[in-house]
Amino acid sequence: MSAAELPSQAIERVSALEPEHFARAYVRLRKPVILCGLTAEWAPPEFWLFDSFVRRYATLTVIAVRLAQGVILEHARQGVMFEKVSLGALVSQLPREAHGNYVSAPVESLPVGLQNRFSIPRYCRHASYSRGKLWVGRAGTVTPLHWDVGHNLHAQLSGRKRWTLFPSGARASLYPRGFCSGMPNFARVDPERPDFDRFPRLRAACPYRAVLEPGDTLFIPCGWWHHTRLLEDSVSINFWWGGRAVAGAAWVSALFKRLRGIAAGEWD
Repeated sequence: MSAAELPSQAIERVSALEPEHFARAYVRLRKPVILCGLTAEWAPPEFWLFDSFVRRYATLTVIAVRLAQGVILEHARQGVMFEKVSLGALVSQLPREAHGNYVSAPVESLPVGLQNRFSIPRYCRHASYSRGKLWVGRAGTVTPLHWDVGHNLHAQLSGRKRWTLFPSGARASLYPRGFCSGMPNFARVDPERPDFDRFPRLRAACPYRAVLEPGDTLFIPCGWWHHTRLLEDSVSINFWWGGRAVAGAAWVSALFKRLRGIAAGEWD
């Protein structure tokens, strides 16, 4: 059965809001939303075009996720695997090749000149906890269904990216992996290819779906499950954030991964 046969809801799309309105209408209600125009003061759209961006920073060494056939590779012990590569290596990488990469570079590791081309969104600028990443990948790259500790603002800068979201309350229907797995915050189900014979409770889950266009920013509430597919070669930047409770949870999560040797090198 295809993903189109799973009933879904659209994600609301609004113009960028004042921080107080955004917090009241979306953050407190744990409601996803697409914000238009939030990155208008960043570098112009042509700066982020995939080919020119990658060639401009071709020699830059960045942290990347290892892929297998275009999907984030799962290692039995380490879970998600990270390695350092040159950004220019993506130019020759074919979509969905057997062994590729998806750049997942912490923003603080980027050259100052590049960091000056964007800014922390005003919604999370003064949060107790905030971390960001640059994402650069080829069309066809897939991030399996998972959840994160903090709220997430994901700004699409070039290319198109398809998102599938589920509320945190749908956890039981998504068959989460156990804490002893290498990817404890990931689900066992694939929302693009739902297998109701193996995972019958998935029938009760109703996803939210959207395609982000350049200039769109998606708000993903903390604890919400999300799956992504790059429909085109893509450049994006995201920021996770939260208060003291999220900062504490993030610290515990990082310690848990370190003790178990999971996702080693993610923030090096």
